[in-house]
Amino acid sequence: MILRPVFLFFCLLTSLGYTAEPPGQWYAPDPNGKPWQHEATGLTFPSTLGTHRLAGEFRFNDGVGRFLRYESLEERSRSDIFFFPASDKEITVDERQRLILQELDRVVKDVQAMVQAGRYKNLRVNPVGTGGVELWQMDALPMAAQLCEMTRVAQTPNGTEEALVKQWTGILYLKGYLITIRQMRSVTPEDDGAVAMQAFTSQVLKVIKDPPLRQGVSALIELYLQAPFSEDSVQATAAVLAYLKGASDLPISIPEYPVQDWLELCKKQAPGTEEHLLRAFMLGSAKRAFAGGNARDCLNAGAAQFAKIYRELLAKHPSLSVPSIDAFLSAAMEGKGADWLLSYSGGR
Repeated sequence: MILRPVFLFFCLLTSLGYTAEPPGQWYAPDPNGKPWQHEATGLTFPSTLGTHRLAGEFRFNDGVGRFLRYESLEERSRSDIFFFPASDKEITVDERQRLILQELDRVVKDVQAMVQAGRYKNLRVNPVGTGGVELWQMDALPMAAQLCEMTRVAQTPNGTEEALVKQWTGILYLKGYLITIRQMRSVTPEDDGAVAMQAFTSQVLKVIKDPPLRQGVSALIELYLQAPFSEDSVQATAAVLAYLKGASDLPISIPEYPVQDWLELCKKQAPGTEEHLLRAFMLGSAKRAFAGGNARDCLNAGAAQFAKIYRELLAKHPSLSVPSIDAFLSAAMEGKGADWLLSYSGGR
């Protein structure tokens, strides 16, 4: 029998690979790529996670449950992230773990039901793994995960065809919600999918870890703004910049021209000043980004902080005076730095 994994993956997508969905409605992703947010937990999911694209949100008619769907044709993978309210009061860690294991058991029973229905065969259910998701200055979130391996059976015009698939399910409890990460993908003898599944799961867990971490980073930004030239601010800035390097969802962008030229000139005249100016632009932008600002808002905020620090440095190092920066200062301090920079760089 010849396996046709691409065709069978489309079968997997169209048949959903899971039990039939209860009544509800699909909603398309934001047309402008705006991240999706779950207000109750504070989690924000981007339009893409690696090679996976956000295909949409499904809301159940009961008004409380919903899930996101991510798909990757490149990896022949589909992932759903469910949000279901589990408790409206504070419960113990043991109670959270019990709810998680109950939900995981239900997921496995769904798969077993599909085996009985003839949609899968050769089911292998691996042992449950338990652990926790470490959070910044918060208690770890209890989590359990389980892998199911099976053969997908599809009826095609050419007869019955089969493909090996894996379903990985991870469930955790956050702020009264059970969050289920359920990923299914085709596998082959050459690629068992383990690396790719781990990569996607790591990206989802990064989203889950982000709110408390971002709160800590916000505090470091405030520390910098209070005393930009202090030793504490230098250390705080290093941590903030490390965070921003991996925060692709934030609309922070600094025009290479003319800013890079300015930094090089300042470095020649007074070494070290260029680092203060770069920090100013990045952290000023980041503060606005954390408040929900768009790309232009962030550029204006970064420009204003840059201008403030430049003026302080200029008072100490008169040789830093650069005509183009001097022309930029007024616009930046008036909150119009973005327009000035875009106009200046466009006229190069």
